[in-house]
Amino acid sequence: MPNDPLGSWRHPPLAYVVAELAISPHYSLKGAVPQLQDALRTNFPRTIEGTELVIDPTSPPAAQPLWRLLSADQTQGVHISSRSLSMHATAYTNSVDFLQRWEKTLLAIEAAKLGAFVERAGLRYLDLIVPSQGHEPKDYLISSLHGVGPPIEGVVQNSMWGTAILIDGFLVQARIAAPSPQGMLLGPNFNPLPLQKPPVWIEAERCIETKQPIGFIDTECGRDVQKIFDAKELLALSSRLHDRVSEMFKSLLSGHAKSEWI
Repeated sequence: MPNDPLGSWRHPPLAYVVAELAISPHYSLKGAVPQLQDALRTNFPRTIEGTELVIDPTSPPAAQPLWRLLSADQTQGVHISSRSLSMHATAYTNSVDFLQRWEKTLLAIEAAKLGAFVERAGLRYLDLIVPSQGHEPKDYLISSLHGVGPPIEGVVQNSMWGTAILIDGFLVQARIAAPSPQGMLLGPNFNPLPLQKPPVWIEAERCIETKQPIGFIDTECGRDVQKIFDAKELLALSSRLHDRVSEMFKSLLSGHAKSEWI
C-alpha cells in the first residue's frame, strides 16, 4: 500500500513507527542471517547489506555488518545488527496489525536461536504536523506547550519541548517541535530505513521547500528487559509499550488537532 495514510484516523499525522530491541553486543549474528532471511522472506524478500561504526569506550571504533530486510513495496523493514533488532513501518493500519507483524518477526528471531540478551525494548512513533490553511503548528498542541510568546513584532522561528516520565518502570518520552527549526523534518536522533514515504511526510517536505512552518510529535516508550530473548514476553511487553505511548500522544493534542485528525 505505498503512499497510503498511516492509521485509521480521518486525517492521520502518523509518518513512521519502529519497534526496537537493544541487545548485548552479539558479533556472531552473521551466521544466523540466512535462516532469518528464509523465515522472513515471504514478507521481507529484499535484503540490503551495510556496515555501522560501533563506538565502545573500552576499544577503538570498529565497523560491524548490518542487514536490512525490506518488504516488496518498501513500506516495512527489519533491521538486524550486532546491537539491535528492530522492525520499521510506513504502512500502518492499527496497533493490532503492527504488533501481529512484530510477533512474526520475533518468532523468526527466536527460531534462529540467537541466544540474544535483550537489554531494553522500545516503541517509537513519529507524527508530523502539517497545518491546514489558517492554522499554525502550535494550534495542534495543548496550550501549555505553546511556549513563551515573542516580544512585540517578534516572530517565533522554532519552538521545541521535551519530557521524560518514568511510570512503573516504563520511560515515556516526548519530543515536540511547533514550529520545527528551518529544514528539520524528523525528530532528533531519528534514523529511518529507506522506506516509502507516506502522504503526510511528502506534504511536510513540500512545506519545507516553500518555507511553510511544520512541526512534529515524536513519542516513545522504553523499558529495561535484561533477559535472554523470549518472543512471547517481548510481544506482551510491546503491547504495554504501545498503551503508554498512546496515552502520552493523546494527552498532547489540542481540541483542534482531534477535530481535524480524528
